[in-house]
Amino acid sequence: MMNLFFAKSVRAVNSMLLTVAVTGFLAPVAIDKALNSTGFDSLLVSEALAQATPREKRKLPGLSETFYKKLTKVTALAAPEADENGVTPPADFRGALAELKKIEKGCTKCNQYELAQVYNYYGWIYYSLEETENAIEYYDKVIAQSPNISWGLELQVRFTLAQLQFSLENYPDALKRLNEWMSLSETIGDDVYYLKSSICYQMDDKVCALKAINTAVKMVEGKGKIAKEAWYSLQRALHLEKEDYRAAEPVLLKMVRHYPKHSYHHQLASVYGILEQIDKQLAVLEASYISGGLNREQQLLNLAYLMLQNDYPYRAGIILAKGMKDKIVERTEKNLETLAKSWSLSQEKRKAIPVMAEAAKLSDDGDLYGVLMGLYLDVDDSENAIKAGKDALKKGDLDREGDINLNIGVAYMELDKFSDAITYFKKAKKDKRTKRFAESWLAHAEREEYRQKQLEKET
Repeated sequence: MMNLFFAKSVRAVNSMLLTVAVTGFLAPVAIDKALNSTGFDSLLVSEALAQATPREKRKLPGLSETFYKKLTKVTALAAPEADENGVTPPADFRGALAELKKIEKGCTKCNQYELAQVYNYYGWIYYSLEETENAIEYYDKVIAQSPNISWGLELQVRFTLAQLQFSLENYPDALKRLNEWMSLSETIGDDVYYLKSSICYQMDDKVCALKAINTAVKMVEGKGKIAKEAWYSLQRALHLEKEDYRAAEPVLLKMVRHYPKHSYHHQLASVYGILEQIDKQLAVLEASYISGGLNREQQLLNLAYLMLQNDYPYRAGIILAKGMKDKIVERTEKNLETLAKSWSLSQEKRKAIPVMAEAAKLSDDGDLYGVLMGLYLDVDDSENAIKAGKDALKKGDLDREGDINLNIGVAYMELDKFSDAITYFKKAKKDKRTKRFAESWLAHAEREEYRQKQLEKET
């Protein structure tokens, strides 16, 4: 596919250059107006037109007045002027082509310069009719008249041929023609290096592509300007394909600064992650989050996990809680457990409790009820701790049943229910992982129970 830059420009530029070639003069204002009307960057064309003497001066044959008048008829059909009401009639390219064929037929005594004008018109008109192969054929005929054509015309036609071959995806020929143009041109603009990079990229010559796009960007930035987004994008892609993340980082920084898009923030964050610059990764992701750039569940979860891993549990909790409130993050067992963990690690135990309770209900085993019991113990709510512990035992399939029994016993101790505590400490003794602690608590519980009974006797 032809780049938008090229597709929008070729027709108007060729029309303009034909006028230059025939008359030898076109005011700068007219050039700018013609270019601006198509959205074409005038830099390339202005540089091409400036090539008066790339090698040596050329003495050109003249154009007869009769020949010139014939070409004006073609121009009037192909590029009609607006009427007194400012209305421009549609171009009649087929009519212009018919007139051009008459000129060619009667051109038995035309010199090479005049023939070049005829072929140039053919190229322009065939391109306008979207008959690109025919356009290339006639533009090649223009070049065949060299050196009896102006340097400006030859350079522009050579450049146009490179563009047209690029549009047809004939990349090797496009590169060959562009290199020929570059060998003749005294001034090579940054746009040319971007085109060369694009062609090399399509040919899978990444070394050539990277060298050319680096040159293009350097030239633009050397003028104190900002390169086009597509240029940075190509430069970034080439660095990432090489897995040269350190080179990709400054390019992505420019893209984030000058062409802010959420996708660029995400890529920059990924690069920082690969480079193990976690603080920068978090900063970029959080900036994207604040600006609304993270709006999918996995994006929010990834940010929350990263916050937890780097000791920012409260921020992780805020992100997850809002994500669930906005119905972006689903209230699954795992997500709820992560949210509860975030609140717990940030010492927001009372916020963690209802979330963990919800997660425990969804769980297939009792382990999360065991975690819930621990949260209740942290806030000195022994009664609910006991209930959560018993729910854990009831649901079963526990990783550490001894811990559950031990903690239930501890909760009963807090309530001075020593007999119940003893029951659960004895159960905890059966698990070798909690046996030593259970025996210590059991001895303490039995002493407290004995002391309590003695006090009751005395009263």
